[in-house]
Amino acid sequence: MKAGSLRIMNQDTLSQYRLLMAKTGRETEEEWLPLWMHLKDTAGIMEKLAKKWVPDSIPAAAGMNCSQFLTTAKFLGAVHDIGKATSYFQSIITQNCPQKYDEITGSGFVVNKKYRSAGKTPHAYAGQWILQSDMNEFHIPESLALVVGSHHGKPISYDYIMGETDMIKAYPVNFFGVEEDNTSRRLWEASWYAIMDQALHLAGVPRADALPVLMPEAQVLLSGLLIIADWIASNTDYFPLLSLDDPGAEGAYPSRVEEGWARVSFPERWSSDIHLMDQEIFKERFDFWPNEVQAQMLKAVNDSKTPGLFVLEAQMGIGKTEAALGAAEILVSQNHNGGIFFGLPTQATSNGLFRRLYNWAQKVSEETVNAVRLAHGSAEFNEEYHKLALQGMSNVDEDEREQDRLGVHPWFQGNKRALLSDFVIGTVDQFLMASLKRKHFMLRHFGLAGKVVVIDECHAYDAYMNAYLDRSLQWMAAYGVPVILLSATLPSERRKELVECYAKAYSKYRLGKRRPDITYTRSDWKENTSYPLLTWTDGETVKQTDIRQSLPDKSVTIRYVNTIPDMIRLLDERLQDGGCGCIIANTVKAAQEIYTVCVHSMEQVRVILYHAQFTVPDRYEKEKQLLDKMGKSSCDSDRNRLILIGTQVLEQSLDYDADIMVTQLCPIDLLLQRIGRLHRHDKRNEKMPNYSRPDRLGKPECIILRDGENSYDSGSSAVYGEYLLMKTEQVLGTELKIPGDIPHLVQMVYDLGNDLELTGDAYECAKDTYKNDLKTKKQSAKRYLLKAPSGSEPFSSDSSASSPYISYL
Repeated sequence: MKAGSLRIMNQDTLSQYRLLMAKTGRETEEEWLPLWMHLKDTAGIMEKLAKKWVPDSIPAAAGMNCSQFLTTAKFLGAVHDIGKATSYFQSIITQNCPQKYDEITGSGFVVNKKYRSAGKTPHAYAGQWILQSDMNEFHIPESLALVVGSHHGKPISYDYIMGETDMIKAYPVNFFGVEEDNTSRRLWEASWYAIMDQALHLAGVPRADALPVLMPEAQVLLSGLLIIADWIASNTDYFPLLSLDDPGAEGAYPSRVEEGWARVSFPERWSSDIHLMDQEIFKERFDFWPNEVQAQMLKAVNDSKTPGLFVLEAQMGIGKTEAALGAAEILVSQNHNGGIFFGLPTQATSNGLFRRLYNWAQKVSEETVNAVRLAHGSAEFNEEYHKLALQGMSNVDEDEREQDRLGVHPWFQGNKRALLSDFVIGTVDQFLMASLKRKHFMLRHFGLAGKVVVIDECHAYDAYMNAYLDRSLQWMAAYGVPVILLSATLPSERRKELVECYAKAYSKYRLGKRRPDITYTRSDWKENTSYPLLTWTDGETVKQTDIRQSLPDKSVTIRYVNTIPDMIRLLDERLQDGGCGCIIANTVKAAQEIYTVCVHSMEQVRVILYHAQFTVPDRYEKEKQLLDKMGKSSCDSDRNRLILIGTQVLEQSLDYDADIMVTQLCPIDLLLQRIGRLHRHDKRNEKMPNYSRPDRLGKPECIILRDGENSYDSGSSAVYGEYLLMKTEQVLGTELKIPGDIPHLVQMVYDLGNDLELTGDAYECAKDTYKNDLKTKKQSAKRYLLKAPSGSEPFSSDSSASSPYISYL
């Protein structure tokens, strides 16, 4: 240990170090916070978070036991701002505090006012270099120094590290205020050793070389936790500043940390004790007995020893959401997670599902007070969620009433903190952004690594989004996070890609195998077109089961009309005795044109127009209106001669029921999704007890709106491309069996090797365009894609290997 070590520092030198500043008042120059106190505050919050809030799945995802994770977290909190003990940082923070500048410089520190390349040494990066520089004898694993350098959300890029030998040697004035070795330089060095000694003492570590080497996954997660702790410790509402004449006192601890933590008032950590779920528990949660699909999902999860990815393919309206939530509760218990993330394709679908997930979350939060979050850009316009947000946690009482155990905690608001609540319902982009090269990506990883992830409508993404979905799945596998994917119309090739993506990543990154060792319980799992179908991974084994249903197929008649006037005449006749219809167009322009014609041509018909270009408040009002008028609780008067007109926002997850449907031609999987809203709720199952369908609408009927003699208009072609539209038209007959026809129709359309007897230059051109578009989108996604986990090899700046955590820039 160097001569500057705190262990042999005299009292005068220690007093000098304690003059260094960490914070100053924004509104007044009469307040400050010593650096040593901010480091103790942050270490204390790291300990509180690790013990009281972080689920056990986080240390496991980092490849550490809970004790090791806690020790490392406390050390990082106590050392994270060591880069503030530099001439450059102190020159900045003392600009508006001349009293402290005089005290610091008067004690022997040189605080220079002129710097070369000041942008090279922001305090986070400076801290990393102080810890890893060979000028100091800290003997800290470089992987720990990387976390310190990343605590403001942006790691130093690998190329940047390779471009510098040692920032302290390259920019000595930024660190010491002087070029040459003198008394001031040794005093700055002594302050670093003082910080190190305090950090080791707080962490309970005898020597720096006893600290663990961190794998990239641990680097990401500990960086996320450190960012959270630093934000809390930097909030002066929780940790007040001191007056300038107050030097701070050791006697303020531990009460200062205890009081700060109490002010934050974090919700309790949620956990589940449902290690196995039977039919009785399922009925308690959802008020109905599980059907065949839900029962099979529960059985697969109950029987899994090392649950990983679950892909459930089943028809629209069968209850996949409840199957996923029931499974998630088991998985949280098995894996010691602390919440769930439920991702949906659009804001509208997230809003539509919020109440259902909220009701479930209330029931599973009976013993603890937990936080819920609606995570998308317009959540504040959701009246129900906005009311909860205004209440904060004030609606949570100390008694055990179920309705009072869930609230919106104000600390978790904001886009960067979107995934940190216990229960998060949001758009799928919140999950996909975990693989985006973006500042503070570690917070998303931290939020997801402590949860079970559910993604609905996983078929509804293009090649660009699929690249991010695949990479996010790889990171989830590396963390050991269980993931549930739901779809009604998933091509078998895409199913294979998703399952193999997760299984291989689990084998490589979680188990550290150079070559994935994947086994299969059935040889035909990749091509299997049974339906409904459940495919899942149990460790390195891929399993699959066909699900037998007692429900009969629903026959849907397919008709065609060539013009909007023809469509109007048909709808007028069908709605003569009441009932409601739905018209789905492929562009906003087409929806608006159809709306205008309907309003002016149809008498005594109420028309609702809904698409994504409405203002957010209007969209919320229309969502509420259409669910009230066409949802499960709708009655004869609600639905009487009502027509809903919209775009693709009407095809996914919204739980409404149309008596008759008109749609422009779209790819087969999306067409089937739209048809899933046709006669969605069967009165025989008592799903719509207040409504009797008129005889004219007794049989489900889907009308394809053509463009005159053409099958589709230019707008549809621009949105979907002609290849899938040509193949979809080719497989459509005059009748569909739901769900019986779903799997083979989807496979036929998406099988690039099956041309369905289509020939000619137009078809070949459309196919080439489709293939080139897939390739272009995949290449485009790579530009912004976070690298995959690197498995068991830690980052080393003097080797050819590079950590994806550091080199993602």
